[in-house]
Amino acid sequence: MNAGSRQLRKRLGVLIHDLRIRNGWTQEELASECRKAGFERCKRSLLSQLEVGAASIRGEEIYWLRKVFGESFECEFWNPYHNRKIKEVNPQGGGV
Repeated sequence: MNAGSRQLRKRLGVLIHDLRIRNGWTQEELASECRKAGFERCKRSLLSQLEVGAASIRGEEIYWLRKVFGESFECEFWNPYHNRKIKEVNPQGGGV
């Protein structure tokens, strides 16, 4: 996996975690909401891996997350300042 993919997964994980906390949901509660929305393989263990950037997510599953979280998911995912929270080393060796 390249550094760009790793950074994107971490960014997505931070966002999922932040939005879950803002909504006052546990991972189990969010997993249940996701399954209701159509993200059928979503379980607490998958969310845990997604939140730390250790698991990949399919494109259509991002759609289901947006459906659960609403417009805030999309707006924040594309916000370039959101990735300041990520402590990832970029390919040139510096911090993000």
